[in-house]
Amino acid sequence: MVTTPHETFTFDFLIISTGLLTDPALRPELKLVEKEITRWSDRFSAPKHLSNPILDAHPYLSPGFAFISRDKKRDNNLHGLFAFNYSALISCGVSASALSGLRFSIPKLATAVADQLFLDNREEVLEDYFSYNEIEFFGEWSEGSKVEM
Repeated sequence: MVTTPHETFTFDFLIISTGLLTDPALRPELKLVEKEITRWSDRFSAPKHLSNPILDAHPYLSPGFAFISRDKKRDNNLHGLFAFNYSALISCGVSASALSGLRFSIPKLATAVADQLFLDNREEVLEDYFSYNEIEFFGEWSEGSKVEM
């Protein structure tokens, strides 16, 4: 039985949720790099009356959902890691954390991943682009032929 100020309810089961923890330290797949991930507490100190350790533990992400390193010298350890999940809420707003935000967040994520893939291979991509010299279309125009529109 659950009693509220308005009514008493009888349930077979009671599911209680106290929220979501999004601390990267709790993720086994991030075990090797989690200490390098910038947290909100590294970038922002809330006034004492607003401070919240759970919010402070959230990763401080780029606008494209990429992890940011606490130490620029160790950036490569987080290179290519994106957090498109509830932990992005503080940095990127309602995005991966709610269906209503997907239409805004998926293009940001796709752009960030595409940009990074291009930048990772930019010399090769640009070399291929500038050295491209294959004839795509071939046509012959005889002298005096007329094109009608």
